[in-house]
Amino acid sequence: MTYEALAERSPDEVEAALRDGAPDQLATVVLAAALYAEDGAWAESVGLRLATHADPTVRGNAVLGFGHLARRFGALSPGAVARVDIARSDPDAYVRSQAEAAAADVAFFLSPPEPG
Repeated sequence: MTYEALAERSPDEVEAALRDGAPDQLATVVLAAALYAEDGAWAESVGLRLATHADPTVRGNAVLGFGHLARRFGALSPGAVARVDIARSDPDAYVRSQAEAAAADVAFFLSPPEPG
C-alpha cells in the first residue's frame, strides 16, 4: 500500500458517489468527508452509512473516518463510537486495523482531561 493524498470533495460530490455506489469511490469519499467537511454531523452520517458496507475497504475507511472526526471536532455520536468498537471484531483484518487506529483517536480526543 502507498499513501495518496486525498483530494477535498464537496458534499455534492460525496453525495453523488454515495448514489453511484462504486466501492472504489466510496472508499475515498468517506475519508474526504471526514478530513475536509465543515459539517461534522454530516460527515459522521456519511461514515455511519458506509460503516456496514459489504466492501471491507469502504467499511474500514468509514471507521477510520470516525477517528479523524473525533480529532477535528472533539465529538462523536454514541452510535459512531459503538461502530468503532464493533469494527474491532470485524472478520476482515483491514477493518480491524482501521478500527484500532480510530479507537485510539477516539480515546485520546474524546476522553475527559485529567484533573490537575
